[in-house]
Amino acid sequence: MALDDRSGRIDHHGAKLVWQQVADDVEADISSGRLTPGAKMPSELDMAAQYGVARVTVRRAVKDLAERGLLAVVHGRGTFVVDRQAEPEGDAGRGA
Repeated sequence: MALDDRSGRIDHHGAKLVWQQVADDVEADISSGRLTPGAKMPSELDMAAQYGVARVTVRRAVKDLAERGLLAVVHGRGTFVVDRQAEPEGDAGRGA
């Protein structure tokens, strides 16, 4: 993901929580193919600067995206877009 200014995409006064807006924006990039499977995400600090939000806000968005299976956090390496096509067929649709 290029470190372009995305602060204009966040409505700090709207009804939707800021971390949800960040998560939705990243999810849209994944869905559109702008972020491809295996792509390394910027650091939390870089994303916070990119969106004009606090680091904790980005951390919450990344946590949500990881819980939804869109991102994988690999400690010591970074955060990566998950290749959902590579999931074994038997795992599809399996509940938590």
